[in-house]
Amino acid sequence: MRAWQNGRFERNRISGVYHPFTPAHAAESLQSIDIQELWNRGKRLLLLDVDNTLVQWHADACSDEVAEWVGRAKAAGFEICIISNTTQHDRLAKIAASIGATTVRGRFKPSRSMFRLALRKFGRKPDEAIMIGDQLITDVLGANRSRIEAIWVRRLEGKEFKGTSINRKMERLLTGPIYQALVTPVDEQSDAPEIERAKPFAQKTLVHQMVKFAIVGGSSFVIDYGFTYLFMKVVPYNGELLSIHLGNYLQHNLPVIFSYAKGPEKAALPVLGALASFFAMTNSAFMNRAWTFEVKGKAERTKQIRRFYLVSILGQCINIGVATALYNVVGNDHLLIAKVMGAAVGAVWNFIGSRVYAFRGHV
Repeated sequence: MRAWQNGRFERNRISGVYHPFTPAHAAESLQSIDIQELWNRGKRLLLLDVDNTLVQWHADACSDEVAEWVGRAKAAGFEICIISNTTQHDRLAKIAASIGATTVRGRFKPSRSMFRLALRKFGRKPDEAIMIGDQLITDVLGANRSRIEAIWVRRLEGKEFKGTSINRKMERLLTGPIYQALVTPVDEQSDAPEIERAKPFAQKTLVHQMVKFAIVGGSSFVIDYGFTYLFMKVVPYNGELLSIHLGNYLQHNLPVIFSYAKGPEKAALPVLGALASFFAMTNSAFMNRAWTFEVKGKAERTKQIRRFYLVSILGQCINIGVATALYNVVGNDHLLIAKVMGAAVGAVWNFIGSRVYAFRGHV
């Protein structure tokens, strides 16, 4: 990823696949954002991301500087709402209470769900709100899809969620073309030569769709891995982990099927992984239809979604099969590696199946 740059973006300079990921502004940090300037432009509702924007990942308290900035924003009359993909609801509530903010819950960003909930909750129009976050693929994309202006802030230093690290790698494909729209002092001079609109490499429809499909797949992978991790490592049942309880049941009652598993946790992975994959599959179905393949209208929507689920179910069988096989080889500490490899093999199948079967006639 190229060096960080602050400034205002002229979004009309960017077209094609990169446009939805282009923010209105880039800022060094939350507290460097000019509160009065936002107010003067008619903004009244601040939508804030949590991890790496308000606080470091896993932290449950803001820095004094961030708390002071939020306090000044509230004193100026702004309403504050946190919208975050975190599944740690108690921690989120604690952070929100410490700065006097409201939270909303909905489908994970970049879904429009949480953005729309926040607008309804505060009775605001999209042009009265502004999203502030550190990720192009969740915060900026979700805001742009909801017609809300977005400020992209430099992430706070420190460790971060492994799924977020994957998003960062995909952001590297976006930042070069996006920075073509960054307005510098030279750009704003009246006699400055016109900057040619960025010409992304994804001019051909196939490559264009592959990039979009990869981005949707990245967001779905975060959902898939997040739920898998919760089911395998966090969710309790009858005084033990759900994965251990389920795995013992499967090995005891279905030994022929699950005899391969080296322990109850490994036996539970295909079942709990399939459940997590269903949530990710639903996200992919609707985002790929509306954005990747740009299918308009309601005609044949049900049939297309059915075909997409069929392709995805077969893809998930491939995904889970590869992940399960690797998990039994690489051991308990390498769940992420197994999931990444399974997802990669499944993704190739899913793209081909979606393009030539699920959404045929629209590509």
